[in-house]
Amino acid sequence: MNAVLRHAIVLCLFSSLLLAAGCAGQMAHRAGKYEANVAEYEGQLAKGEDLSLQGSFFLCDAYANTKNYAKLFACADGFDKKAGGMNAAELFLQMEMVDPSMGDVWRAQAQLETGKYAEAEAIADKALAKRSSNGIGWTYGLAKLYSLRGLARAYQKNAAGARQSIQELTEMSCGLAGAALCLEDKYLGITNIHVSQGQYQEAAKTVDAAGMKGLASMMTVFTLGTMSWDFYNLPREFLQTKINFETGKRAEAKAGYLALLNNPATRSNGAIWWNLLFDLGRIARGEGDGKTAVQRLTEAVTTIESQRANINTEAAKIGFIGDKQSVYRELVSLLVEQGKVAEALEFVERAKSRALVDLLAERQNFAAQAQGGQASTTESLKLLASLEQKAVAYTAKGEEKERLRSAISGTQADLKREAPELASLVTVTTAKAAEIQAQLGTDETLLEYYGQGDDLYAFTVTRAAITAQKLDGKGLEAEVRAFREALRDVRTDAWKPLAARLHARLIAPVAGVLAKPRLTIVSHGALHYLPWAALYGGQQFLVDRVTLQQLPSASIMQFLAARRPATARDMLLLGNPDLGDTAMDLPGAEAEARAIKGIWPNSTMLMRGAATKGALTKAGQLFRVIHVAAHGEFVTDQPLRSRLLLAPEGKDNGQLTAGDLYGLRLNADLVTLSACETGMGKVLSGDDVVGLTRGFLYAGANSIVASLWPVSDDETQFLMTSFYRSLKKLPKAEALRQAQLETKTKYPHPFYWSAFQLTGMGR
Repeated sequence: MNAVLRHAIVLCLFSSLLLAAGCAGQMAHRAGKYEANVAEYEGQLAKGEDLSLQGSFFLCDAYANTKNYAKLFACADGFDKKAGGMNAAELFLQMEMVDPSMGDVWRAQAQLETGKYAEAEAIADKALAKRSSNGIGWTYGLAKLYSLRGLARAYQKNAAGARQSIQELTEMSCGLAGAALCLEDKYLGITNIHVSQGQYQEAAKTVDAAGMKGLASMMTVFTLGTMSWDFYNLPREFLQTKINFETGKRAEAKAGYLALLNNPATRSNGAIWWNLLFDLGRIARGEGDGKTAVQRLTEAVTTIESQRANINTEAAKIGFIGDKQSVYRELVSLLVEQGKVAEALEFVERAKSRALVDLLAERQNFAAQAQGGQASTTESLKLLASLEQKAVAYTAKGEEKERLRSAISGTQADLKREAPELASLVTVTTAKAAEIQAQLGTDETLLEYYGQGDDLYAFTVTRAAITAQKLDGKGLEAEVRAFREALRDVRTDAWKPLAARLHARLIAPVAGVLAKPRLTIVSHGALHYLPWAALYGGQQFLVDRVTLQQLPSASIMQFLAARRPATARDMLLLGNPDLGDTAMDLPGAEAEARAIKGIWPNSTMLMRGAATKGALTKAGQLFRVIHVAAHGEFVTDQPLRSRLLLAPEGKDNGQLTAGDLYGLRLNADLVTLSACETGMGKVLSGDDVVGLTRGFLYAGANSIVASLWPVSDDETQFLMTSFYRSLKKLPKAEALRQAQLETKTKYPHPFYWSAFQLTGMGR
């Protein structure tokens, strides 16, 4: 007898037993009606009834499939306790046939879906070690654990670990109990791990191994019906089509994608929907059908932006997450090619907004100056999060699905009306190209960069016109890094040819941007690390030609322009915090603060033990200018944990993180961060460097002056005192420029004067 047929018959007999038991919850689970199972089993618990192991399994699995992670982990703990009280024989005799490792499977899968790959791997490691020690024999959970561990390793770029997981899956035997499901998970696991690493040729060899598609079909026919065919086989159909696309079988891929496009179930699966639209857009572009390509790519972007939650429901099912930013890049490239530069600029802004929304996806406690008050926005945020959680994996279709989408749109609209700047952090909100132009002064040019890899685009924006030019981005990141390294050696001019090359690459092709006296730069990627003032055109530095200021995105201008005038009180000087370690003392920072007070005698000084996070939080709304001279730390892999180290106070450790700033309200016209690496942050694929500068802008500062690297005390004090003298009579950006020019005269090497840059409104 064919192995596939044998396993299908076993599964059919098992399903018949379930039918005979007359359990509606079991059949709802098999049909993918997870909301019904949640209602049934939560109802039993509400009545004080105890769930069987199988009932606990179906409830937890329903939480897992509806992405209700808040309830899933507690449910998994309860499942573990029940399963731990039964041995394999008891499980089998009761026809539960539930693998007792499923609690760990759910936990690992949840971590994988929310991008916590190290945590997912750790859970799988522990579960597999536990299985080995206690002799658990069920193979269904074993295949899942090997697969999840392999995917977690692959997503962490651990190629050797991923290969080991493939080997473990290849060598494992599925036995008899649960063999059909085990075989399916085994070969899907191998395929998915290959796909997660872009190994599509290898995936093509295993995707049909052991008759997987036939097995899935027979399972569905015997046990589930048409609804479940959509639920279980839709990811598999997409997987096969994706493999065809990536292995060059474009005709087969196009036919497969169009079939999926015409299946009503596909639209309900957002992760698959936008990925197939993206590929169809690329296929259309390759065929020379630009109109269809723009249509497909735009719809993919709209799907990506339809929810805030950064959850990938298909991470474990198909091993393919997809790069959201790649959709924006493809669309921007196509629109520039078609000469639609204003529209392309708007999608650049949407790409940056999407990246910031993803970064802040798990955060709920935002400060807001809202029309309805903080309580109103808090309720809107909670409602939006609840609706989006349902939308991630809700199995309803038709009118029910449309009602859910309508509710999300309505809540987003309410939030934009109550607190537009806050709304920009939780849903994609950007300005139109004409609105960006209207925010610019007549003496100002905005230069916005966007790209990745070899492709780089420069958008030049004035009140009168928008142009776009494609630049050479090949090796740009390495060149920026080399320039920064060369600047560290103040004994040589090794920086000069690098400064000239970067000027030739980034400024010379768009030299018209120097026609106006003010230049606002919106960087992208590695360019966030670049000291623009030090770019050298052969005769002059960029700072010699124009007054520079930075923005994290062009759209942020609308929020900065709408703010009320800053509080009238003068300046808060906060510095040299007492960190309890003399090696961390900053006497130069304190001397710098005292020198500034000599220029601004009405300023308030908080030094040493008084330089606390609480003091900054409480006093921050009272001062027009806030100057912080303290240590700053840049956390590369967790940008929201980048922090200023202030003096501890009571139980507070004194660390003011970038994440804290999103819950803080300031009313400052200027915040100066005279600290180590305060301007640094993680370079994301789309939005700005999300470090302390971006956090301070949201907290209410109109502009931030911060450094890209630590500069020694004497030079920093000279630059800062020059800056504050100039600030008494000049706009902020021009005052910083004059300070840099004065410092350059005394300390010519650009290491000393080009580290500081202004982000925000320079007026």
